[in-house]
Amino acid sequence: MSRVPTGDRPTEPVTDEAPIEVPDLKRARIASLDWARGWMLIASVTVNSLLIVPAWFDHAPWDGVHPIDTIFPIFVTLSGCGLAFAMARTVKVRPLLRRVVVLLLLGLVYNAITEWSLDVFTWRITGVLQLYAVLVAVIGLLHLVTRSWRGWAAITALVALAHTALLTVYATICPASVLTRECNPSGPIDSALFGAAHIYAEGAAGHDPEGIVTIFGALISASAGATIGHLLLATRRRGLALGRGPEAAIVPVVSAAAGFLVFAGLMMVTLPIALGVELPVMKRLWTAPFALTIAAGSALALLVGHLLLDRAKVPRFIEVSSYPLLALGRNSLLVYFGSHALMSVLKRPVGSGPSIADRISGALALVGPPQLLWTALLLIFWIGLATLLHRHRIYLRP
Repeated sequence: MSRVPTGDRPTEPVTDEAPIEVPDLKRARIASLDWARGWMLIASVTVNSLLIVPAWFDHAPWDGVHPIDTIFPIFVTLSGCGLAFAMARTVKVRPLLRRVVVLLLLGLVYNAITEWSLDVFTWRITGVLQLYAVLVAVIGLLHLVTRSWRGWAAITALVALAHTALLTVYATICPASVLTRECNPSGPIDSALFGAAHIYAEGAAGHDPEGIVTIFGALISASAGATIGHLLLATRRRGLALGRGPEAAIVPVVSAAAGFLVFAGLMMVTLPIALGVELPVMKRLWTAPFALTIAAGSALALLVGHLLLDRAKVPRFIEVSSYPLLALGRNSLLVYFGSHALMSVLKRPVGSGPSIADRISGALALVGPPQLLWTALLLIFWIGLATLLHRHRIYLRP
């Protein structure tokens, strides 16, 4: 935890990654990122609270996209935007690498909690926090190369092309030129690098949803988020120079979202058709069409928040109603991973009896719908905690 000092110095948005100081309108931070993160976290906590997850809602077994598959990619895209805000002026390499090391170590602890194992020889080396740590490192170091939205748009396109090339070329050696659990680059690469015992399902699943290939795909999402972040900063500076409000971002951000969708379509029909293969829209291998489509939706959500909150005078009703969302967004790392870890503990059976979650939901059944009340209870807890921390300007950062 770190306490953010108050003062009269103008600051650009303080994100989960790091604060930067840039003079701007009314000395206010860009609130749209926190607002969008807040909505994402409400969805995440709600999903985590489900005691029984319907098959149509749970992670897609292989190709295709189910609702739950969208939440972490949205988190990654918004993290890319936050890193763009944090590193718009400078990149401090030593603190960046320190954060990465802390995240990697926390990832191992997080895996131990969620998998309920203290045997380090069976711990997964890959995982969601490790994936996030690698993305923070790569996006941070790439900010040494470019800090413009055009540069980041180019990086996004190049990474999408490279990831698509990897998957489609590999598919040509698969039966019927189709990527399957048994024939894809993820399983062999991660097994060779980390050993089957230290990857998802101990290699039995045939792929690793947080492994090297997936990190490569997730980099598309993070790069697209950085593109959006730098675009918002550029349009805000231009709007201030011309005496315009957040409306100056409408055409650029909508155009960026449309560009992501067009490029997603191109990734599905160019190289795959040329090689006679099919590139599915899927989370398991984090394909470019999937990442770019999520990025387009995230860009539009950020635009809505930008129009509502990033102005000189925000209506009182919007300001008050948005406060819980902003509080959640300011501690997104804590709430996102903390809610996963907490539910992992609560869903574990106690001895030979039911889990703590089942016992509490059983008690709630006496007064109303157990799932609804259980979800409401968890939302109140996390919103309350985030609000308390936000009120005291305490934020979790690695």
